[in-house]
Amino acid sequence: MSETPRILALDFDGVLCDGRPEYFETARRAYAAVWPGTDLARAGSLASAFAAARPLVESGWEMPLLLRALVSGVPDADLVDREAWRATARRLLEGAPPDAGDLGRALNAARDAWFAADPRDWLGHHAFYHGVCARVVQALDTGVHVAIVTTKAERFARALLASQHPRLATVPIIGREPERTVPKPESLLRLGREHGAAADGGGLWFVEDMLETLELVHATPGLTGMRLFLAGWGYNTLEHRAIVGSGGHIGLLSLQDFAAPFSDWPR
Repeated sequence: MSETPRILALDFDGVLCDGRPEYFETARRAYAAVWPGTDLARAGSLASAFAAARPLVESGWEMPLLLRALVSGVPDADLVDREAWRATARRLLEGAPPDAGDLGRALNAARDAWFAADPRDWLGHHAFYHGVCARVVQALDTGVHVAIVTTKAERFARALLASQHPRLATVPIIGREPERTVPKPESLLRLGREHGAAADGGGLWFVEDMLETLELVHATPGLTGMRLFLAGWGYNTLEHRAIVGSGGHIGLLSLQDFAAPFSDWPR
């Protein structure tokens, strides 16, 4: 097994960047647009609760709905894990609009308007995790091909990377196309083909903060030989970190591990 990746693929949110303050503010603006006249004062006081519940969210449209759930005072049991949250989300969406599409459009519109009006303020609502940008630049300097695999719109991810280091402004960003969001296994298969990974994905390493995504990648033909890592500092739960930490085909990565030589990364 290679001690150095041929291709290092990195998720963006929850791996490189903590965007929870931005998520909250964008969700708050979308919430105000979708449910006008609701309790915005209470919504504005729930940033900490929203940040704590962020690991439950899999898609952007869920964020205004999560805020509505918190404003409504749903019981803790309804937010205990992703399965409970999915059931809660379905219940909140029953009956009259909005639906997931409405919420997604409201969220995108709120973000677009904010970024257009005050990009500096928008950028300031993000924080890169300690040391990750320097480590990525170091990997680039040693000849590792680095790519960002994300569902985030490229213009937003590009602006954030450029704010940190000139080298990062040129890193390829894949996963979001004009008409669709590309599944991460598809993006990884494409990366492997373009940059000479083995037929089973060997030589391709992927750092992601969602366990479900890593399991899906591992089950994909053509990717079973790649090395997979759960970013323990990202948007995941203690349960998921415990599952990965007990051994198997996914390594549990800490920020300290990420900063270390590739040969020291967990197997």
